[in-house]
Amino acid sequence: MRIADRVAKDERLSWDRKGGVVLAAFLERICTEHTVARLVELTRLTDSDVLNQLRRFTKVRLLSRRTDLEVFPAEDHFWLPVESVPRARALLQQADDGDFRELAGERGLDIDRALGDFSTQQSYPVALGKALRDARVAIGWSQAGVAAEVPTVSGPRLSQIENGHALPTLIALAELALLYKLDPVDLIVHAACHSKADKQVQALKIAEPTFRAVLTHKFAERRFRELARTKPHRRQ
Repeated sequence: MRIADRVAKDERLSWDRKGGVVLAAFLERICTEHTVARLVELTRLTDSDVLNQLRRFTKVRLLSRRTDLEVFPAEDHFWLPVESVPRARALLQQADDGDFRELAGERGLDIDRALGDFSTQQSYPVALGKALRDARVAIGWSQAGVAAEVPTVSGPRLSQIENGHALPTLIALAELALLYKLDPVDLIVHAACHSKADKQVQALKIAEPTFRAVLTHKFAERRFRELARTKPHRRQ
């Protein structure tokens, strides 16, 4: 029988929700090492459920692991490195629904804290705009200076993007990221993690954070296009 086919005693605990509970425990205590016994205590999942999730997350190199050979029997320790936090939050959003919040609350886990000290009620375009503005300011560029270097993005257009009133195309985003000496993937994953989860993306049940972020961007682009079509045309 596959792991995913096993039926939990609590019918609310799906495969993603079990993983979400484990990730919430790590995100509340970033860089803190946990033993399996401690995670079982924190998550109130069975030993096998916790071990399955730990195997799942170490296999994709989300969690780090070391084995203490000086004790008997040897004991495994797991932790979430700081650089893995955006990926962990993207995965946590996959399980962020009403039942999951209820399950986490029953275990004393604070999902809003685990998702981060930021407003998850802001939209993706606003979160991306803030990230791009912060990146531009950090290197001391003006909007006009950026527009001169990136012909596909005018000064007024960049202002709209940074205020969350427009979205750059993925190509324009890559060009801006190159100028800011940033990874464009990091920018969209950051924005997706620092914004309200897109319901259309959630419905697709995709856990991979980069693909989720790209889909979030594309769905937001579609909404902007649909909004532009429905606006009444101004008389010339």
